[in-house]
Formats: sequence, C-alpha cells, structure tokens
Amino acid sequence: MKEEFFDFYEDDEGISTNVDFNSFKVKGIQVIYLESEFTDKKMIADINFIIKHQDVFFERTEEYFASYIKSHYNSEDTSFKLMKIYIFPDVHDEYGFIFRWEGDTEHGIGIRFSGLSVKEIGSSEVAFM
Repeated sequence: MKEEFFDFYEDDEGISTNVDFNSFKVKGIQVIYLESEFTDKKMIADINFIIKHQDVFFERTEEYFASYIKSHYNSEDTSFKLMKIYIFPDVHDEYGFIFRWEGDTEHGIGIRFSGLSVKEIGSSEVAFM
C-alpha cells in the first residue's frame, strides 16, 4: 500500500490515519504517528509493516493478553478490541497497541511491540509512554 491510499489528518496526539485490520476484525482503527505533524517514509513503512504482519500481531496479542488478564485480574475473559495503534518517530520498530477489555473499561490494556515481539503489556499507558 502506498501513501496515496492513506487519508492522513492531524490529531491532538500527532498525524494520524485510519486503517482496517481484518485479523483483529476491526475497521477504521486510528494509527497515530505520536507527536508528529508530518508524514514521512518511516511512518508509511511502519504502517505497511503492521498491515503486512497483522496476523502475527494478533496471535501474539491473544497469547500475551490471556496470560496478563489471568495473572493480573484473575479472569478468564480474554475478549478484547483493538482501539488505537501508536508509531514513534524517533524509535525504530516499536509499536504501541491499545485495547478495550470489559474487565477494565476505564483504563484499557496496552501492549508495546518491538518488531514482532511483545516488549511489555500493562495498562494503556504502556502503548504510548
């Protein structure tokens, strides 16, 4: 997918676009280039990488989400919904995903990926801090 297929707009968190992620069964997920005012080749490449590898991101999310929910909330409810994805202009190959989970609707769950590996999982702040 090339840049002309993305409809970019400025958001209070940075330049953004909305992308469909079939593996997560969601449409129009906001992908944010955190604290940036312009698109660049890195942003486009990162979005394309996430789209291309969304099946792997989904599988890792399922795996780590279930473990995290069980250990931190003592719950078997591992249903989640992808809400946002963060890309970082100054950090190579790291992406933050925010999820809605019924057990903590106020804060949500965040996963920070390094490449295709989970670097950290926790409250939503993990995704963008």
